[in-house]
Amino acid sequence: MSLSTPLRAATGAHALLCALLLASTAMAREYLPGDTFAHDLPNGGKGPEMIVVREGKYVMGGGRVGGNPDALEIEIEHPFAISKTEITTAMYRHFLRATQSGDLDSLKGVADDLPVSNISWDEAEAFVSWLSHQTGQNYRLPSSTQWEYAARAGSNKTYTWGDSPGEANANCMDCGVQYEGSLAPVASFKPNAWGLYDVHGNVWEWTKDCLDANSKPPMSGMPQLFGNCDNRELRGGSAKSVAWAIRLNARASFPRQSRSPDVGMRVMMLLPR
Repeated sequence: MSLSTPLRAATGAHALLCALLLASTAMAREYLPGDTFAHDLPNGGKGPEMIVVREGKYVMGGGRVGGNPDALEIEIEHPFAISKTEITTAMYRHFLRATQSGDLDSLKGVADDLPVSNISWDEAEAFVSWLSHQTGQNYRLPSSTQWEYAARAGSNKTYTWGDSPGEANANCMDCGVQYEGSLAPVASFKPNAWGLYDVHGNVWEWTKDCLDANSKPPMSGMPQLFGNCDNRELRGGSAKSVAWAIRLNARASFPRQSRSPDVGMRVMMLLPR
C-alpha cells in the first residue's frame, strides 16, 4: 500500500468529521422570534431571506371568539420561519438554472426584484423541494392558517395598517399607487409589524391547502390536505385586485396545474425542535 492511501483516508475522515460538526452546529442553532437568516446554497448564492415568527393564537378573519359562531381560534404551537418577501424572479431563476429547466427562457427580460409569477402550484412545490434538498432544511409552502397568522402579525384589523385601505399602502387596483395592475418590486411598501412585506397585493400567494367547503381548517395551523386537492388556496390578493380583495382574511383558489400572471408564492420553513 502506498503512503498516499492512509493520507487519503485521513483526509476523508477529517472532511467527514467537519461535515458532521457543521450539521450538528446547524441543528443546535437557536431560532428566536425576529431572527432573520438566509441559507447558503451549494452551487452559489443564498436562499430567500427568512424571518422567525413566534408561536401564538389568533382568530381567523380578525374577529373575536364568541362574537361569531363560525370564528375559529387557531393555535400555532411552534415558531416557524417565513420568507420576508414573495419569492423573487432572481431566486426562481437561480432554481431553474440549477435544475437545467427549459422554463428558464420564460423569465428573459423580467427584472430580478419582481416577485416571480405565472407559476403553478406544482412548480411552487418543486421549488420548495429543491430548496429543502439544497439546504438540508424543511422548506414548504405555508398553510393558509400559517399565512394569515404571519400576515396579521398580531393584528385583528382588516389590513395590517388598519380597517381602511387608505392610499399607497399596497400594490392593488385603485389603491393610489403608480403600478396600476403591474407588478412592483418586492418590499416596495411598508412591512407589517413582524417585518413581512407584500402580504397585501402584488401577487396572490400559493398555500399548501386543498379546498373543502364542508370542513373547517385544522386549528393547529397545519395545512388542510383533504378535499378538492386539484384546487389550492391562494392568499394576499394581487396587483390586479381591488382593495377589498387584498384583506387579510381574503381567500381564493386556483387549479394546481394552472398558471396566472398574478400568482406567485412565499415559502415557510419548519424549525428544528
